[in-house]
Amino acid sequence: PFRFSALTRSCVVIPCTFQYEEDIPLTRGIWSKKTGGIVFHNGQSNVIDHFKGRTKILGDLNEGNCSLEIDDIKPFDNGPFCFHAEKGHDKYRFNNSCVFIVMKSPEKPVMTPVPAEVDAGSTITVSCSVAHTCPSHPPVFSWSVPDLSSEISHTLTSPGIWETKSTITFMVAAGDGVRSLTCTAIFWRDKQQAGTVKLNVK
Repeated sequence: PFRFSALTRSCVVIPCTFQYEEDIPLTRGIWSKKTGGIVFHNGQSNVIDHFKGRTKILGDLNEGNCSLEIDDIKPFDNGPFCFHAEKGHDKYRFNNSCVFIVMKSPEKPVMTPVPAEVDAGSTITVSCSVAHTCPSHPPVFSWSVPDLSSEISHTLTSPGIWETKSTITFMVAAGDGVRSLTCTAIFWRDKQQAGTVKLNVK
């Protein structure tokens, strides 16, 4: 089975595609635990209590997209989780349709290098990026300096992993010496990680 990383309390998207060649639309897609218990079903009453209200299929089944989002990940939501589709009473199972989830700590933001020395009053542009698994609620960034301008970008870097990047331009405050510039990534449901670079102001 495939393995995907997740941050507890945040959300995770499990990418899932399948080949379905027939003309008659599928009735439903179902995700379940390999050990038993339905994790996602069109009818919420079929879902086990532990997952009720926390799962949804993001794609269109009839286009072969069965990607699953699990929100508010719990430490023991490891799986394995398996997908199958139904059309009436017929069940369709697919190869490689089971996945594990591995829990991890929040990623540390990566900051772009800054010049060795900067002049007070000059403007600098710096970026801070972080990997995550929750594209519906990407991390937000907090900076230790007021910015003149800022922009955010989101990129899918590999299956199930996205990168969110914050780029700001700011003015270096007056006064000599070494200062810290800190970028804090705040993940969905409030876990945080910070990255810091030193500014040598002259």
